Amino acid sequence: MKFNDLITKIAINLPITKASCENQAEIIDIALIDGRQNSFQGNILYFGYSSQLAKSENLPCHCILAKDDKSPTDKIQNLALVESSELFSAVNLARTLMKNSGGGLIYEELVKRANETRDLQAVVNTASIMLGNSLIFSDVNFKILAHSTSIPVTDDLWKDNIRRGYCSYDFIKAVQQLKPIQQAAHTTDVVEVSCTESPHRKLSSKVFHNGIQVGFILMIEGETPVTPEHMEILEIVSHVISYTITHYFAYLFQTGTLYQQLLYELLIGAPPENIPICFPGLEFASKLIALSVFPIRYLGERHLKDHIVPALKGVLTGSHVTYHEGKVAVLVPLLKDDCIEGEQLKALQNLVDNEHLRIGVSNAFDHVESFAKYYHQAVSALNLGKRLQPENLICDYIDYQFYDLLDHVDAPSRLGLFCHPALSILRQYDRKNEASLYSTLKVYLNCGCSIKRASEKLFVHRNSLAYRLERIVEISHIDLDDAYIRFLLRMSYLIDCYKGQDA
Repeated sequence: MKFNDLITKIAINLPITKASCENQAEIIDIALIDGRQNSFQGNILYFGYSSQLAKSENLPCHCILAKDDKSPTDKIQNLALVESSELFSAVNLARTLMKNSGGGLIYEELVKRANETRDLQAVVNTASIMLGNSLIFSDVNFKILAHSTSIPVTDDLWKDNIRRGYCSYDFIKAVQQLKPIQQAAHTTDVVEVSCTESPHRKLSSKVFHNGIQVGFILMIEGETPVTPEHMEILEIVSHVISYTITHYFAYLFQTGTLYQQLLYELLIGAPPENIPICFPGLEFASKLIALSVFPIRYLGERHLKDHIVPALKGVLTGSHVTYHEGKVAVLVPLLKDDCIEGEQLKALQNLVDNEHLRIGVSNAFDHVESFAKYYHQAVSALNLGKRLQPENLICDYIDYQFYDLLDHVDAPSRLGLFCHPALSILRQYDRKNEASLYSTLKVYLNCGCSIKRASEKLFVHRNSLAYRLERIVEISHIDLDDAYIRFLLRMSYLIDCYKGQDA
């Protein structure tokens, strides 16, 4: 490993100043200056104080010294300076980085993998094989950004987290109460974070980007027992993840707003009553709606964050967004009505058409603390609309509310038992006589039992429709003047639509 490369890696965690860098040789080991050396090897990096070199006839080729007025900055070819209090931290960090690297075996191999694939998942998989255990990379909000498939995660707690793609609010709070987490230094030092809820030992190392912690890499012990070497290698993996982020995924870690953090915490289960305490001073409109936005043609997260989201916020003035389960979650202020209307709706429809989006829209609500509940309405509308009316790209929950109710029935196969028998009678009659009484009744009910509107919808004369309705009453023995019967019939058609049997 070259001197310049090593200093760059150390600088991720420690304040270090590079004073000179020239004629670098491959560093293969580390040593402390003891004040008695008469000569120094050119491929060893030495640590110490400038006073220890005062009587030396020769100087090291590669050296990291504690800062003082006597540091011979103009005489050492490759020199870096650290604060005296950080010198031995730098020694330990350099040793970790150099472990098994002689020529760059671990760090260089993983960096090569990162450069070849530009894929966090590939880096994590390769590192997992090196460690012989499963790995998980999460951001600071406990969103799972990558996990090993080469050695799959078997820990039940983390399998659930991976399945969701994020950790719940309660899980995060429990982890944050662990003493090793509370006492962990703001460095990549590896700590053990095992807990009583899981039988597996776990090691964790923080991951930094531009000096700020952006996540952590977690190793879960499996068939390969934890050893001190695992701790050394996991720290190297942390540095490689930092490298990969810096070069290929910096856009994933753009600083979010307090509004974004608030919305995300609500979505992962934060108690609504905590919001005024944890996020004081944030202001919201008196009427709000939630949107769930899904790109039909996914062009990557960078396109989503840099292009789609700014376009959405341009159309939906004053809105706030976060990201959840592969979708954009949007909080939209309503200025007048209880829905998006007029020019704003037209602009949103144009954006949906041009950018190939599908959007679910919740009912209106009054308080931001209800965002998670209403966002789930938007997701339900999006999913049900895709299934039942795929041609509709903006799906209002009010139009799918009854279908959402059916979605929560424990035994959906029994839904047909709740349909009025008239529908089955009409379907059988139509098949036998090549008629269309089933669809005629459906249109008539959908038109509010207006013969004028229904005849226009069916493109038939009013007298023809009246005759069909007489046949429907005669065949199925129903009273279309009975409001309760009409309700049962409408419900039955909705059940048929939900089951895909209304054609």
